[in-house]
Amino acid sequence: MAAPYKPVMDFSWNGIPLETFVEIHKRWVESKGLDGERAVLTGASLREANLEYVDLRAAVLSEIDLREANLTNATFRGANLRKSLLAGANCRSTIFRYADMEEIDLRDAEMDEADLRDTDLRNAILTRTHLTLTNLRCADLEGADLGQANLEFADLTETNLTGVNLKDAHFLATNFSRATLTGANLEGALNLTVEQLARAKTLFNARLDRSLLEEIKKIHPSLLEPPESKA
Repeated sequence: MAAPYKPVMDFSWNGIPLETFVEIHKRWVESKGLDGERAVLTGASLREANLEYVDLRAAVLSEIDLREANLTNATFRGANLRKSLLAGANCRSTIFRYADMEEIDLRDAEMDEADLRDTDLRNAILTRTHLTLTNLRCADLEGADLGQANLEFADLTETNLTGVNLKDAHFLATNFSRATLTGANLEGALNLTVEQLARAKTLFNARLDRSLLEEIKKIHPSLLEPPESKA
């Protein structure tokens, strides 16, 4: 993790100070679009920026570089972060609900207790990402890479994990209620139990360690069937 972080006043985009974008966007949010202007920072370089508590909800931040930035307690609710770089960023307790985060790079990021409900994280990179106590309810992670991620105590209720790589990930007390795990790779998963998986919607074509697979076959065989064939 980079330290110290760089202050907002050190950054500008297209000749305009970043703090100006933030202030004008704040007015836009608070006036519900009647004053100010939505922040559009597509492609901006804000690496190692200190954006703690910044409110950029609904901002356009696609392809932005926020690697190793401090986004603790910031708000990106409904923002467009598609294809952005947040590798190594500090996103503890950050709000991303409803954000478009397709193909985002969050590898090695700290996202403990972040709000990722209802986000689009399809094909995102979250390898070795810390997601302890993170809320991922109803998020779409189809095709994402969460290899070696820490998902201890995370909430994956009704999350779409179709085709997701979860190899060697940590799952102590992770909630899989009604989660879709079609084709997911769970090989080498740590602290993963049959009881946790039994709460999932489907495990059709999922890759599991042999011991877990055999237990599922014996106790909950319907989870391994094609979803459309289940009663």
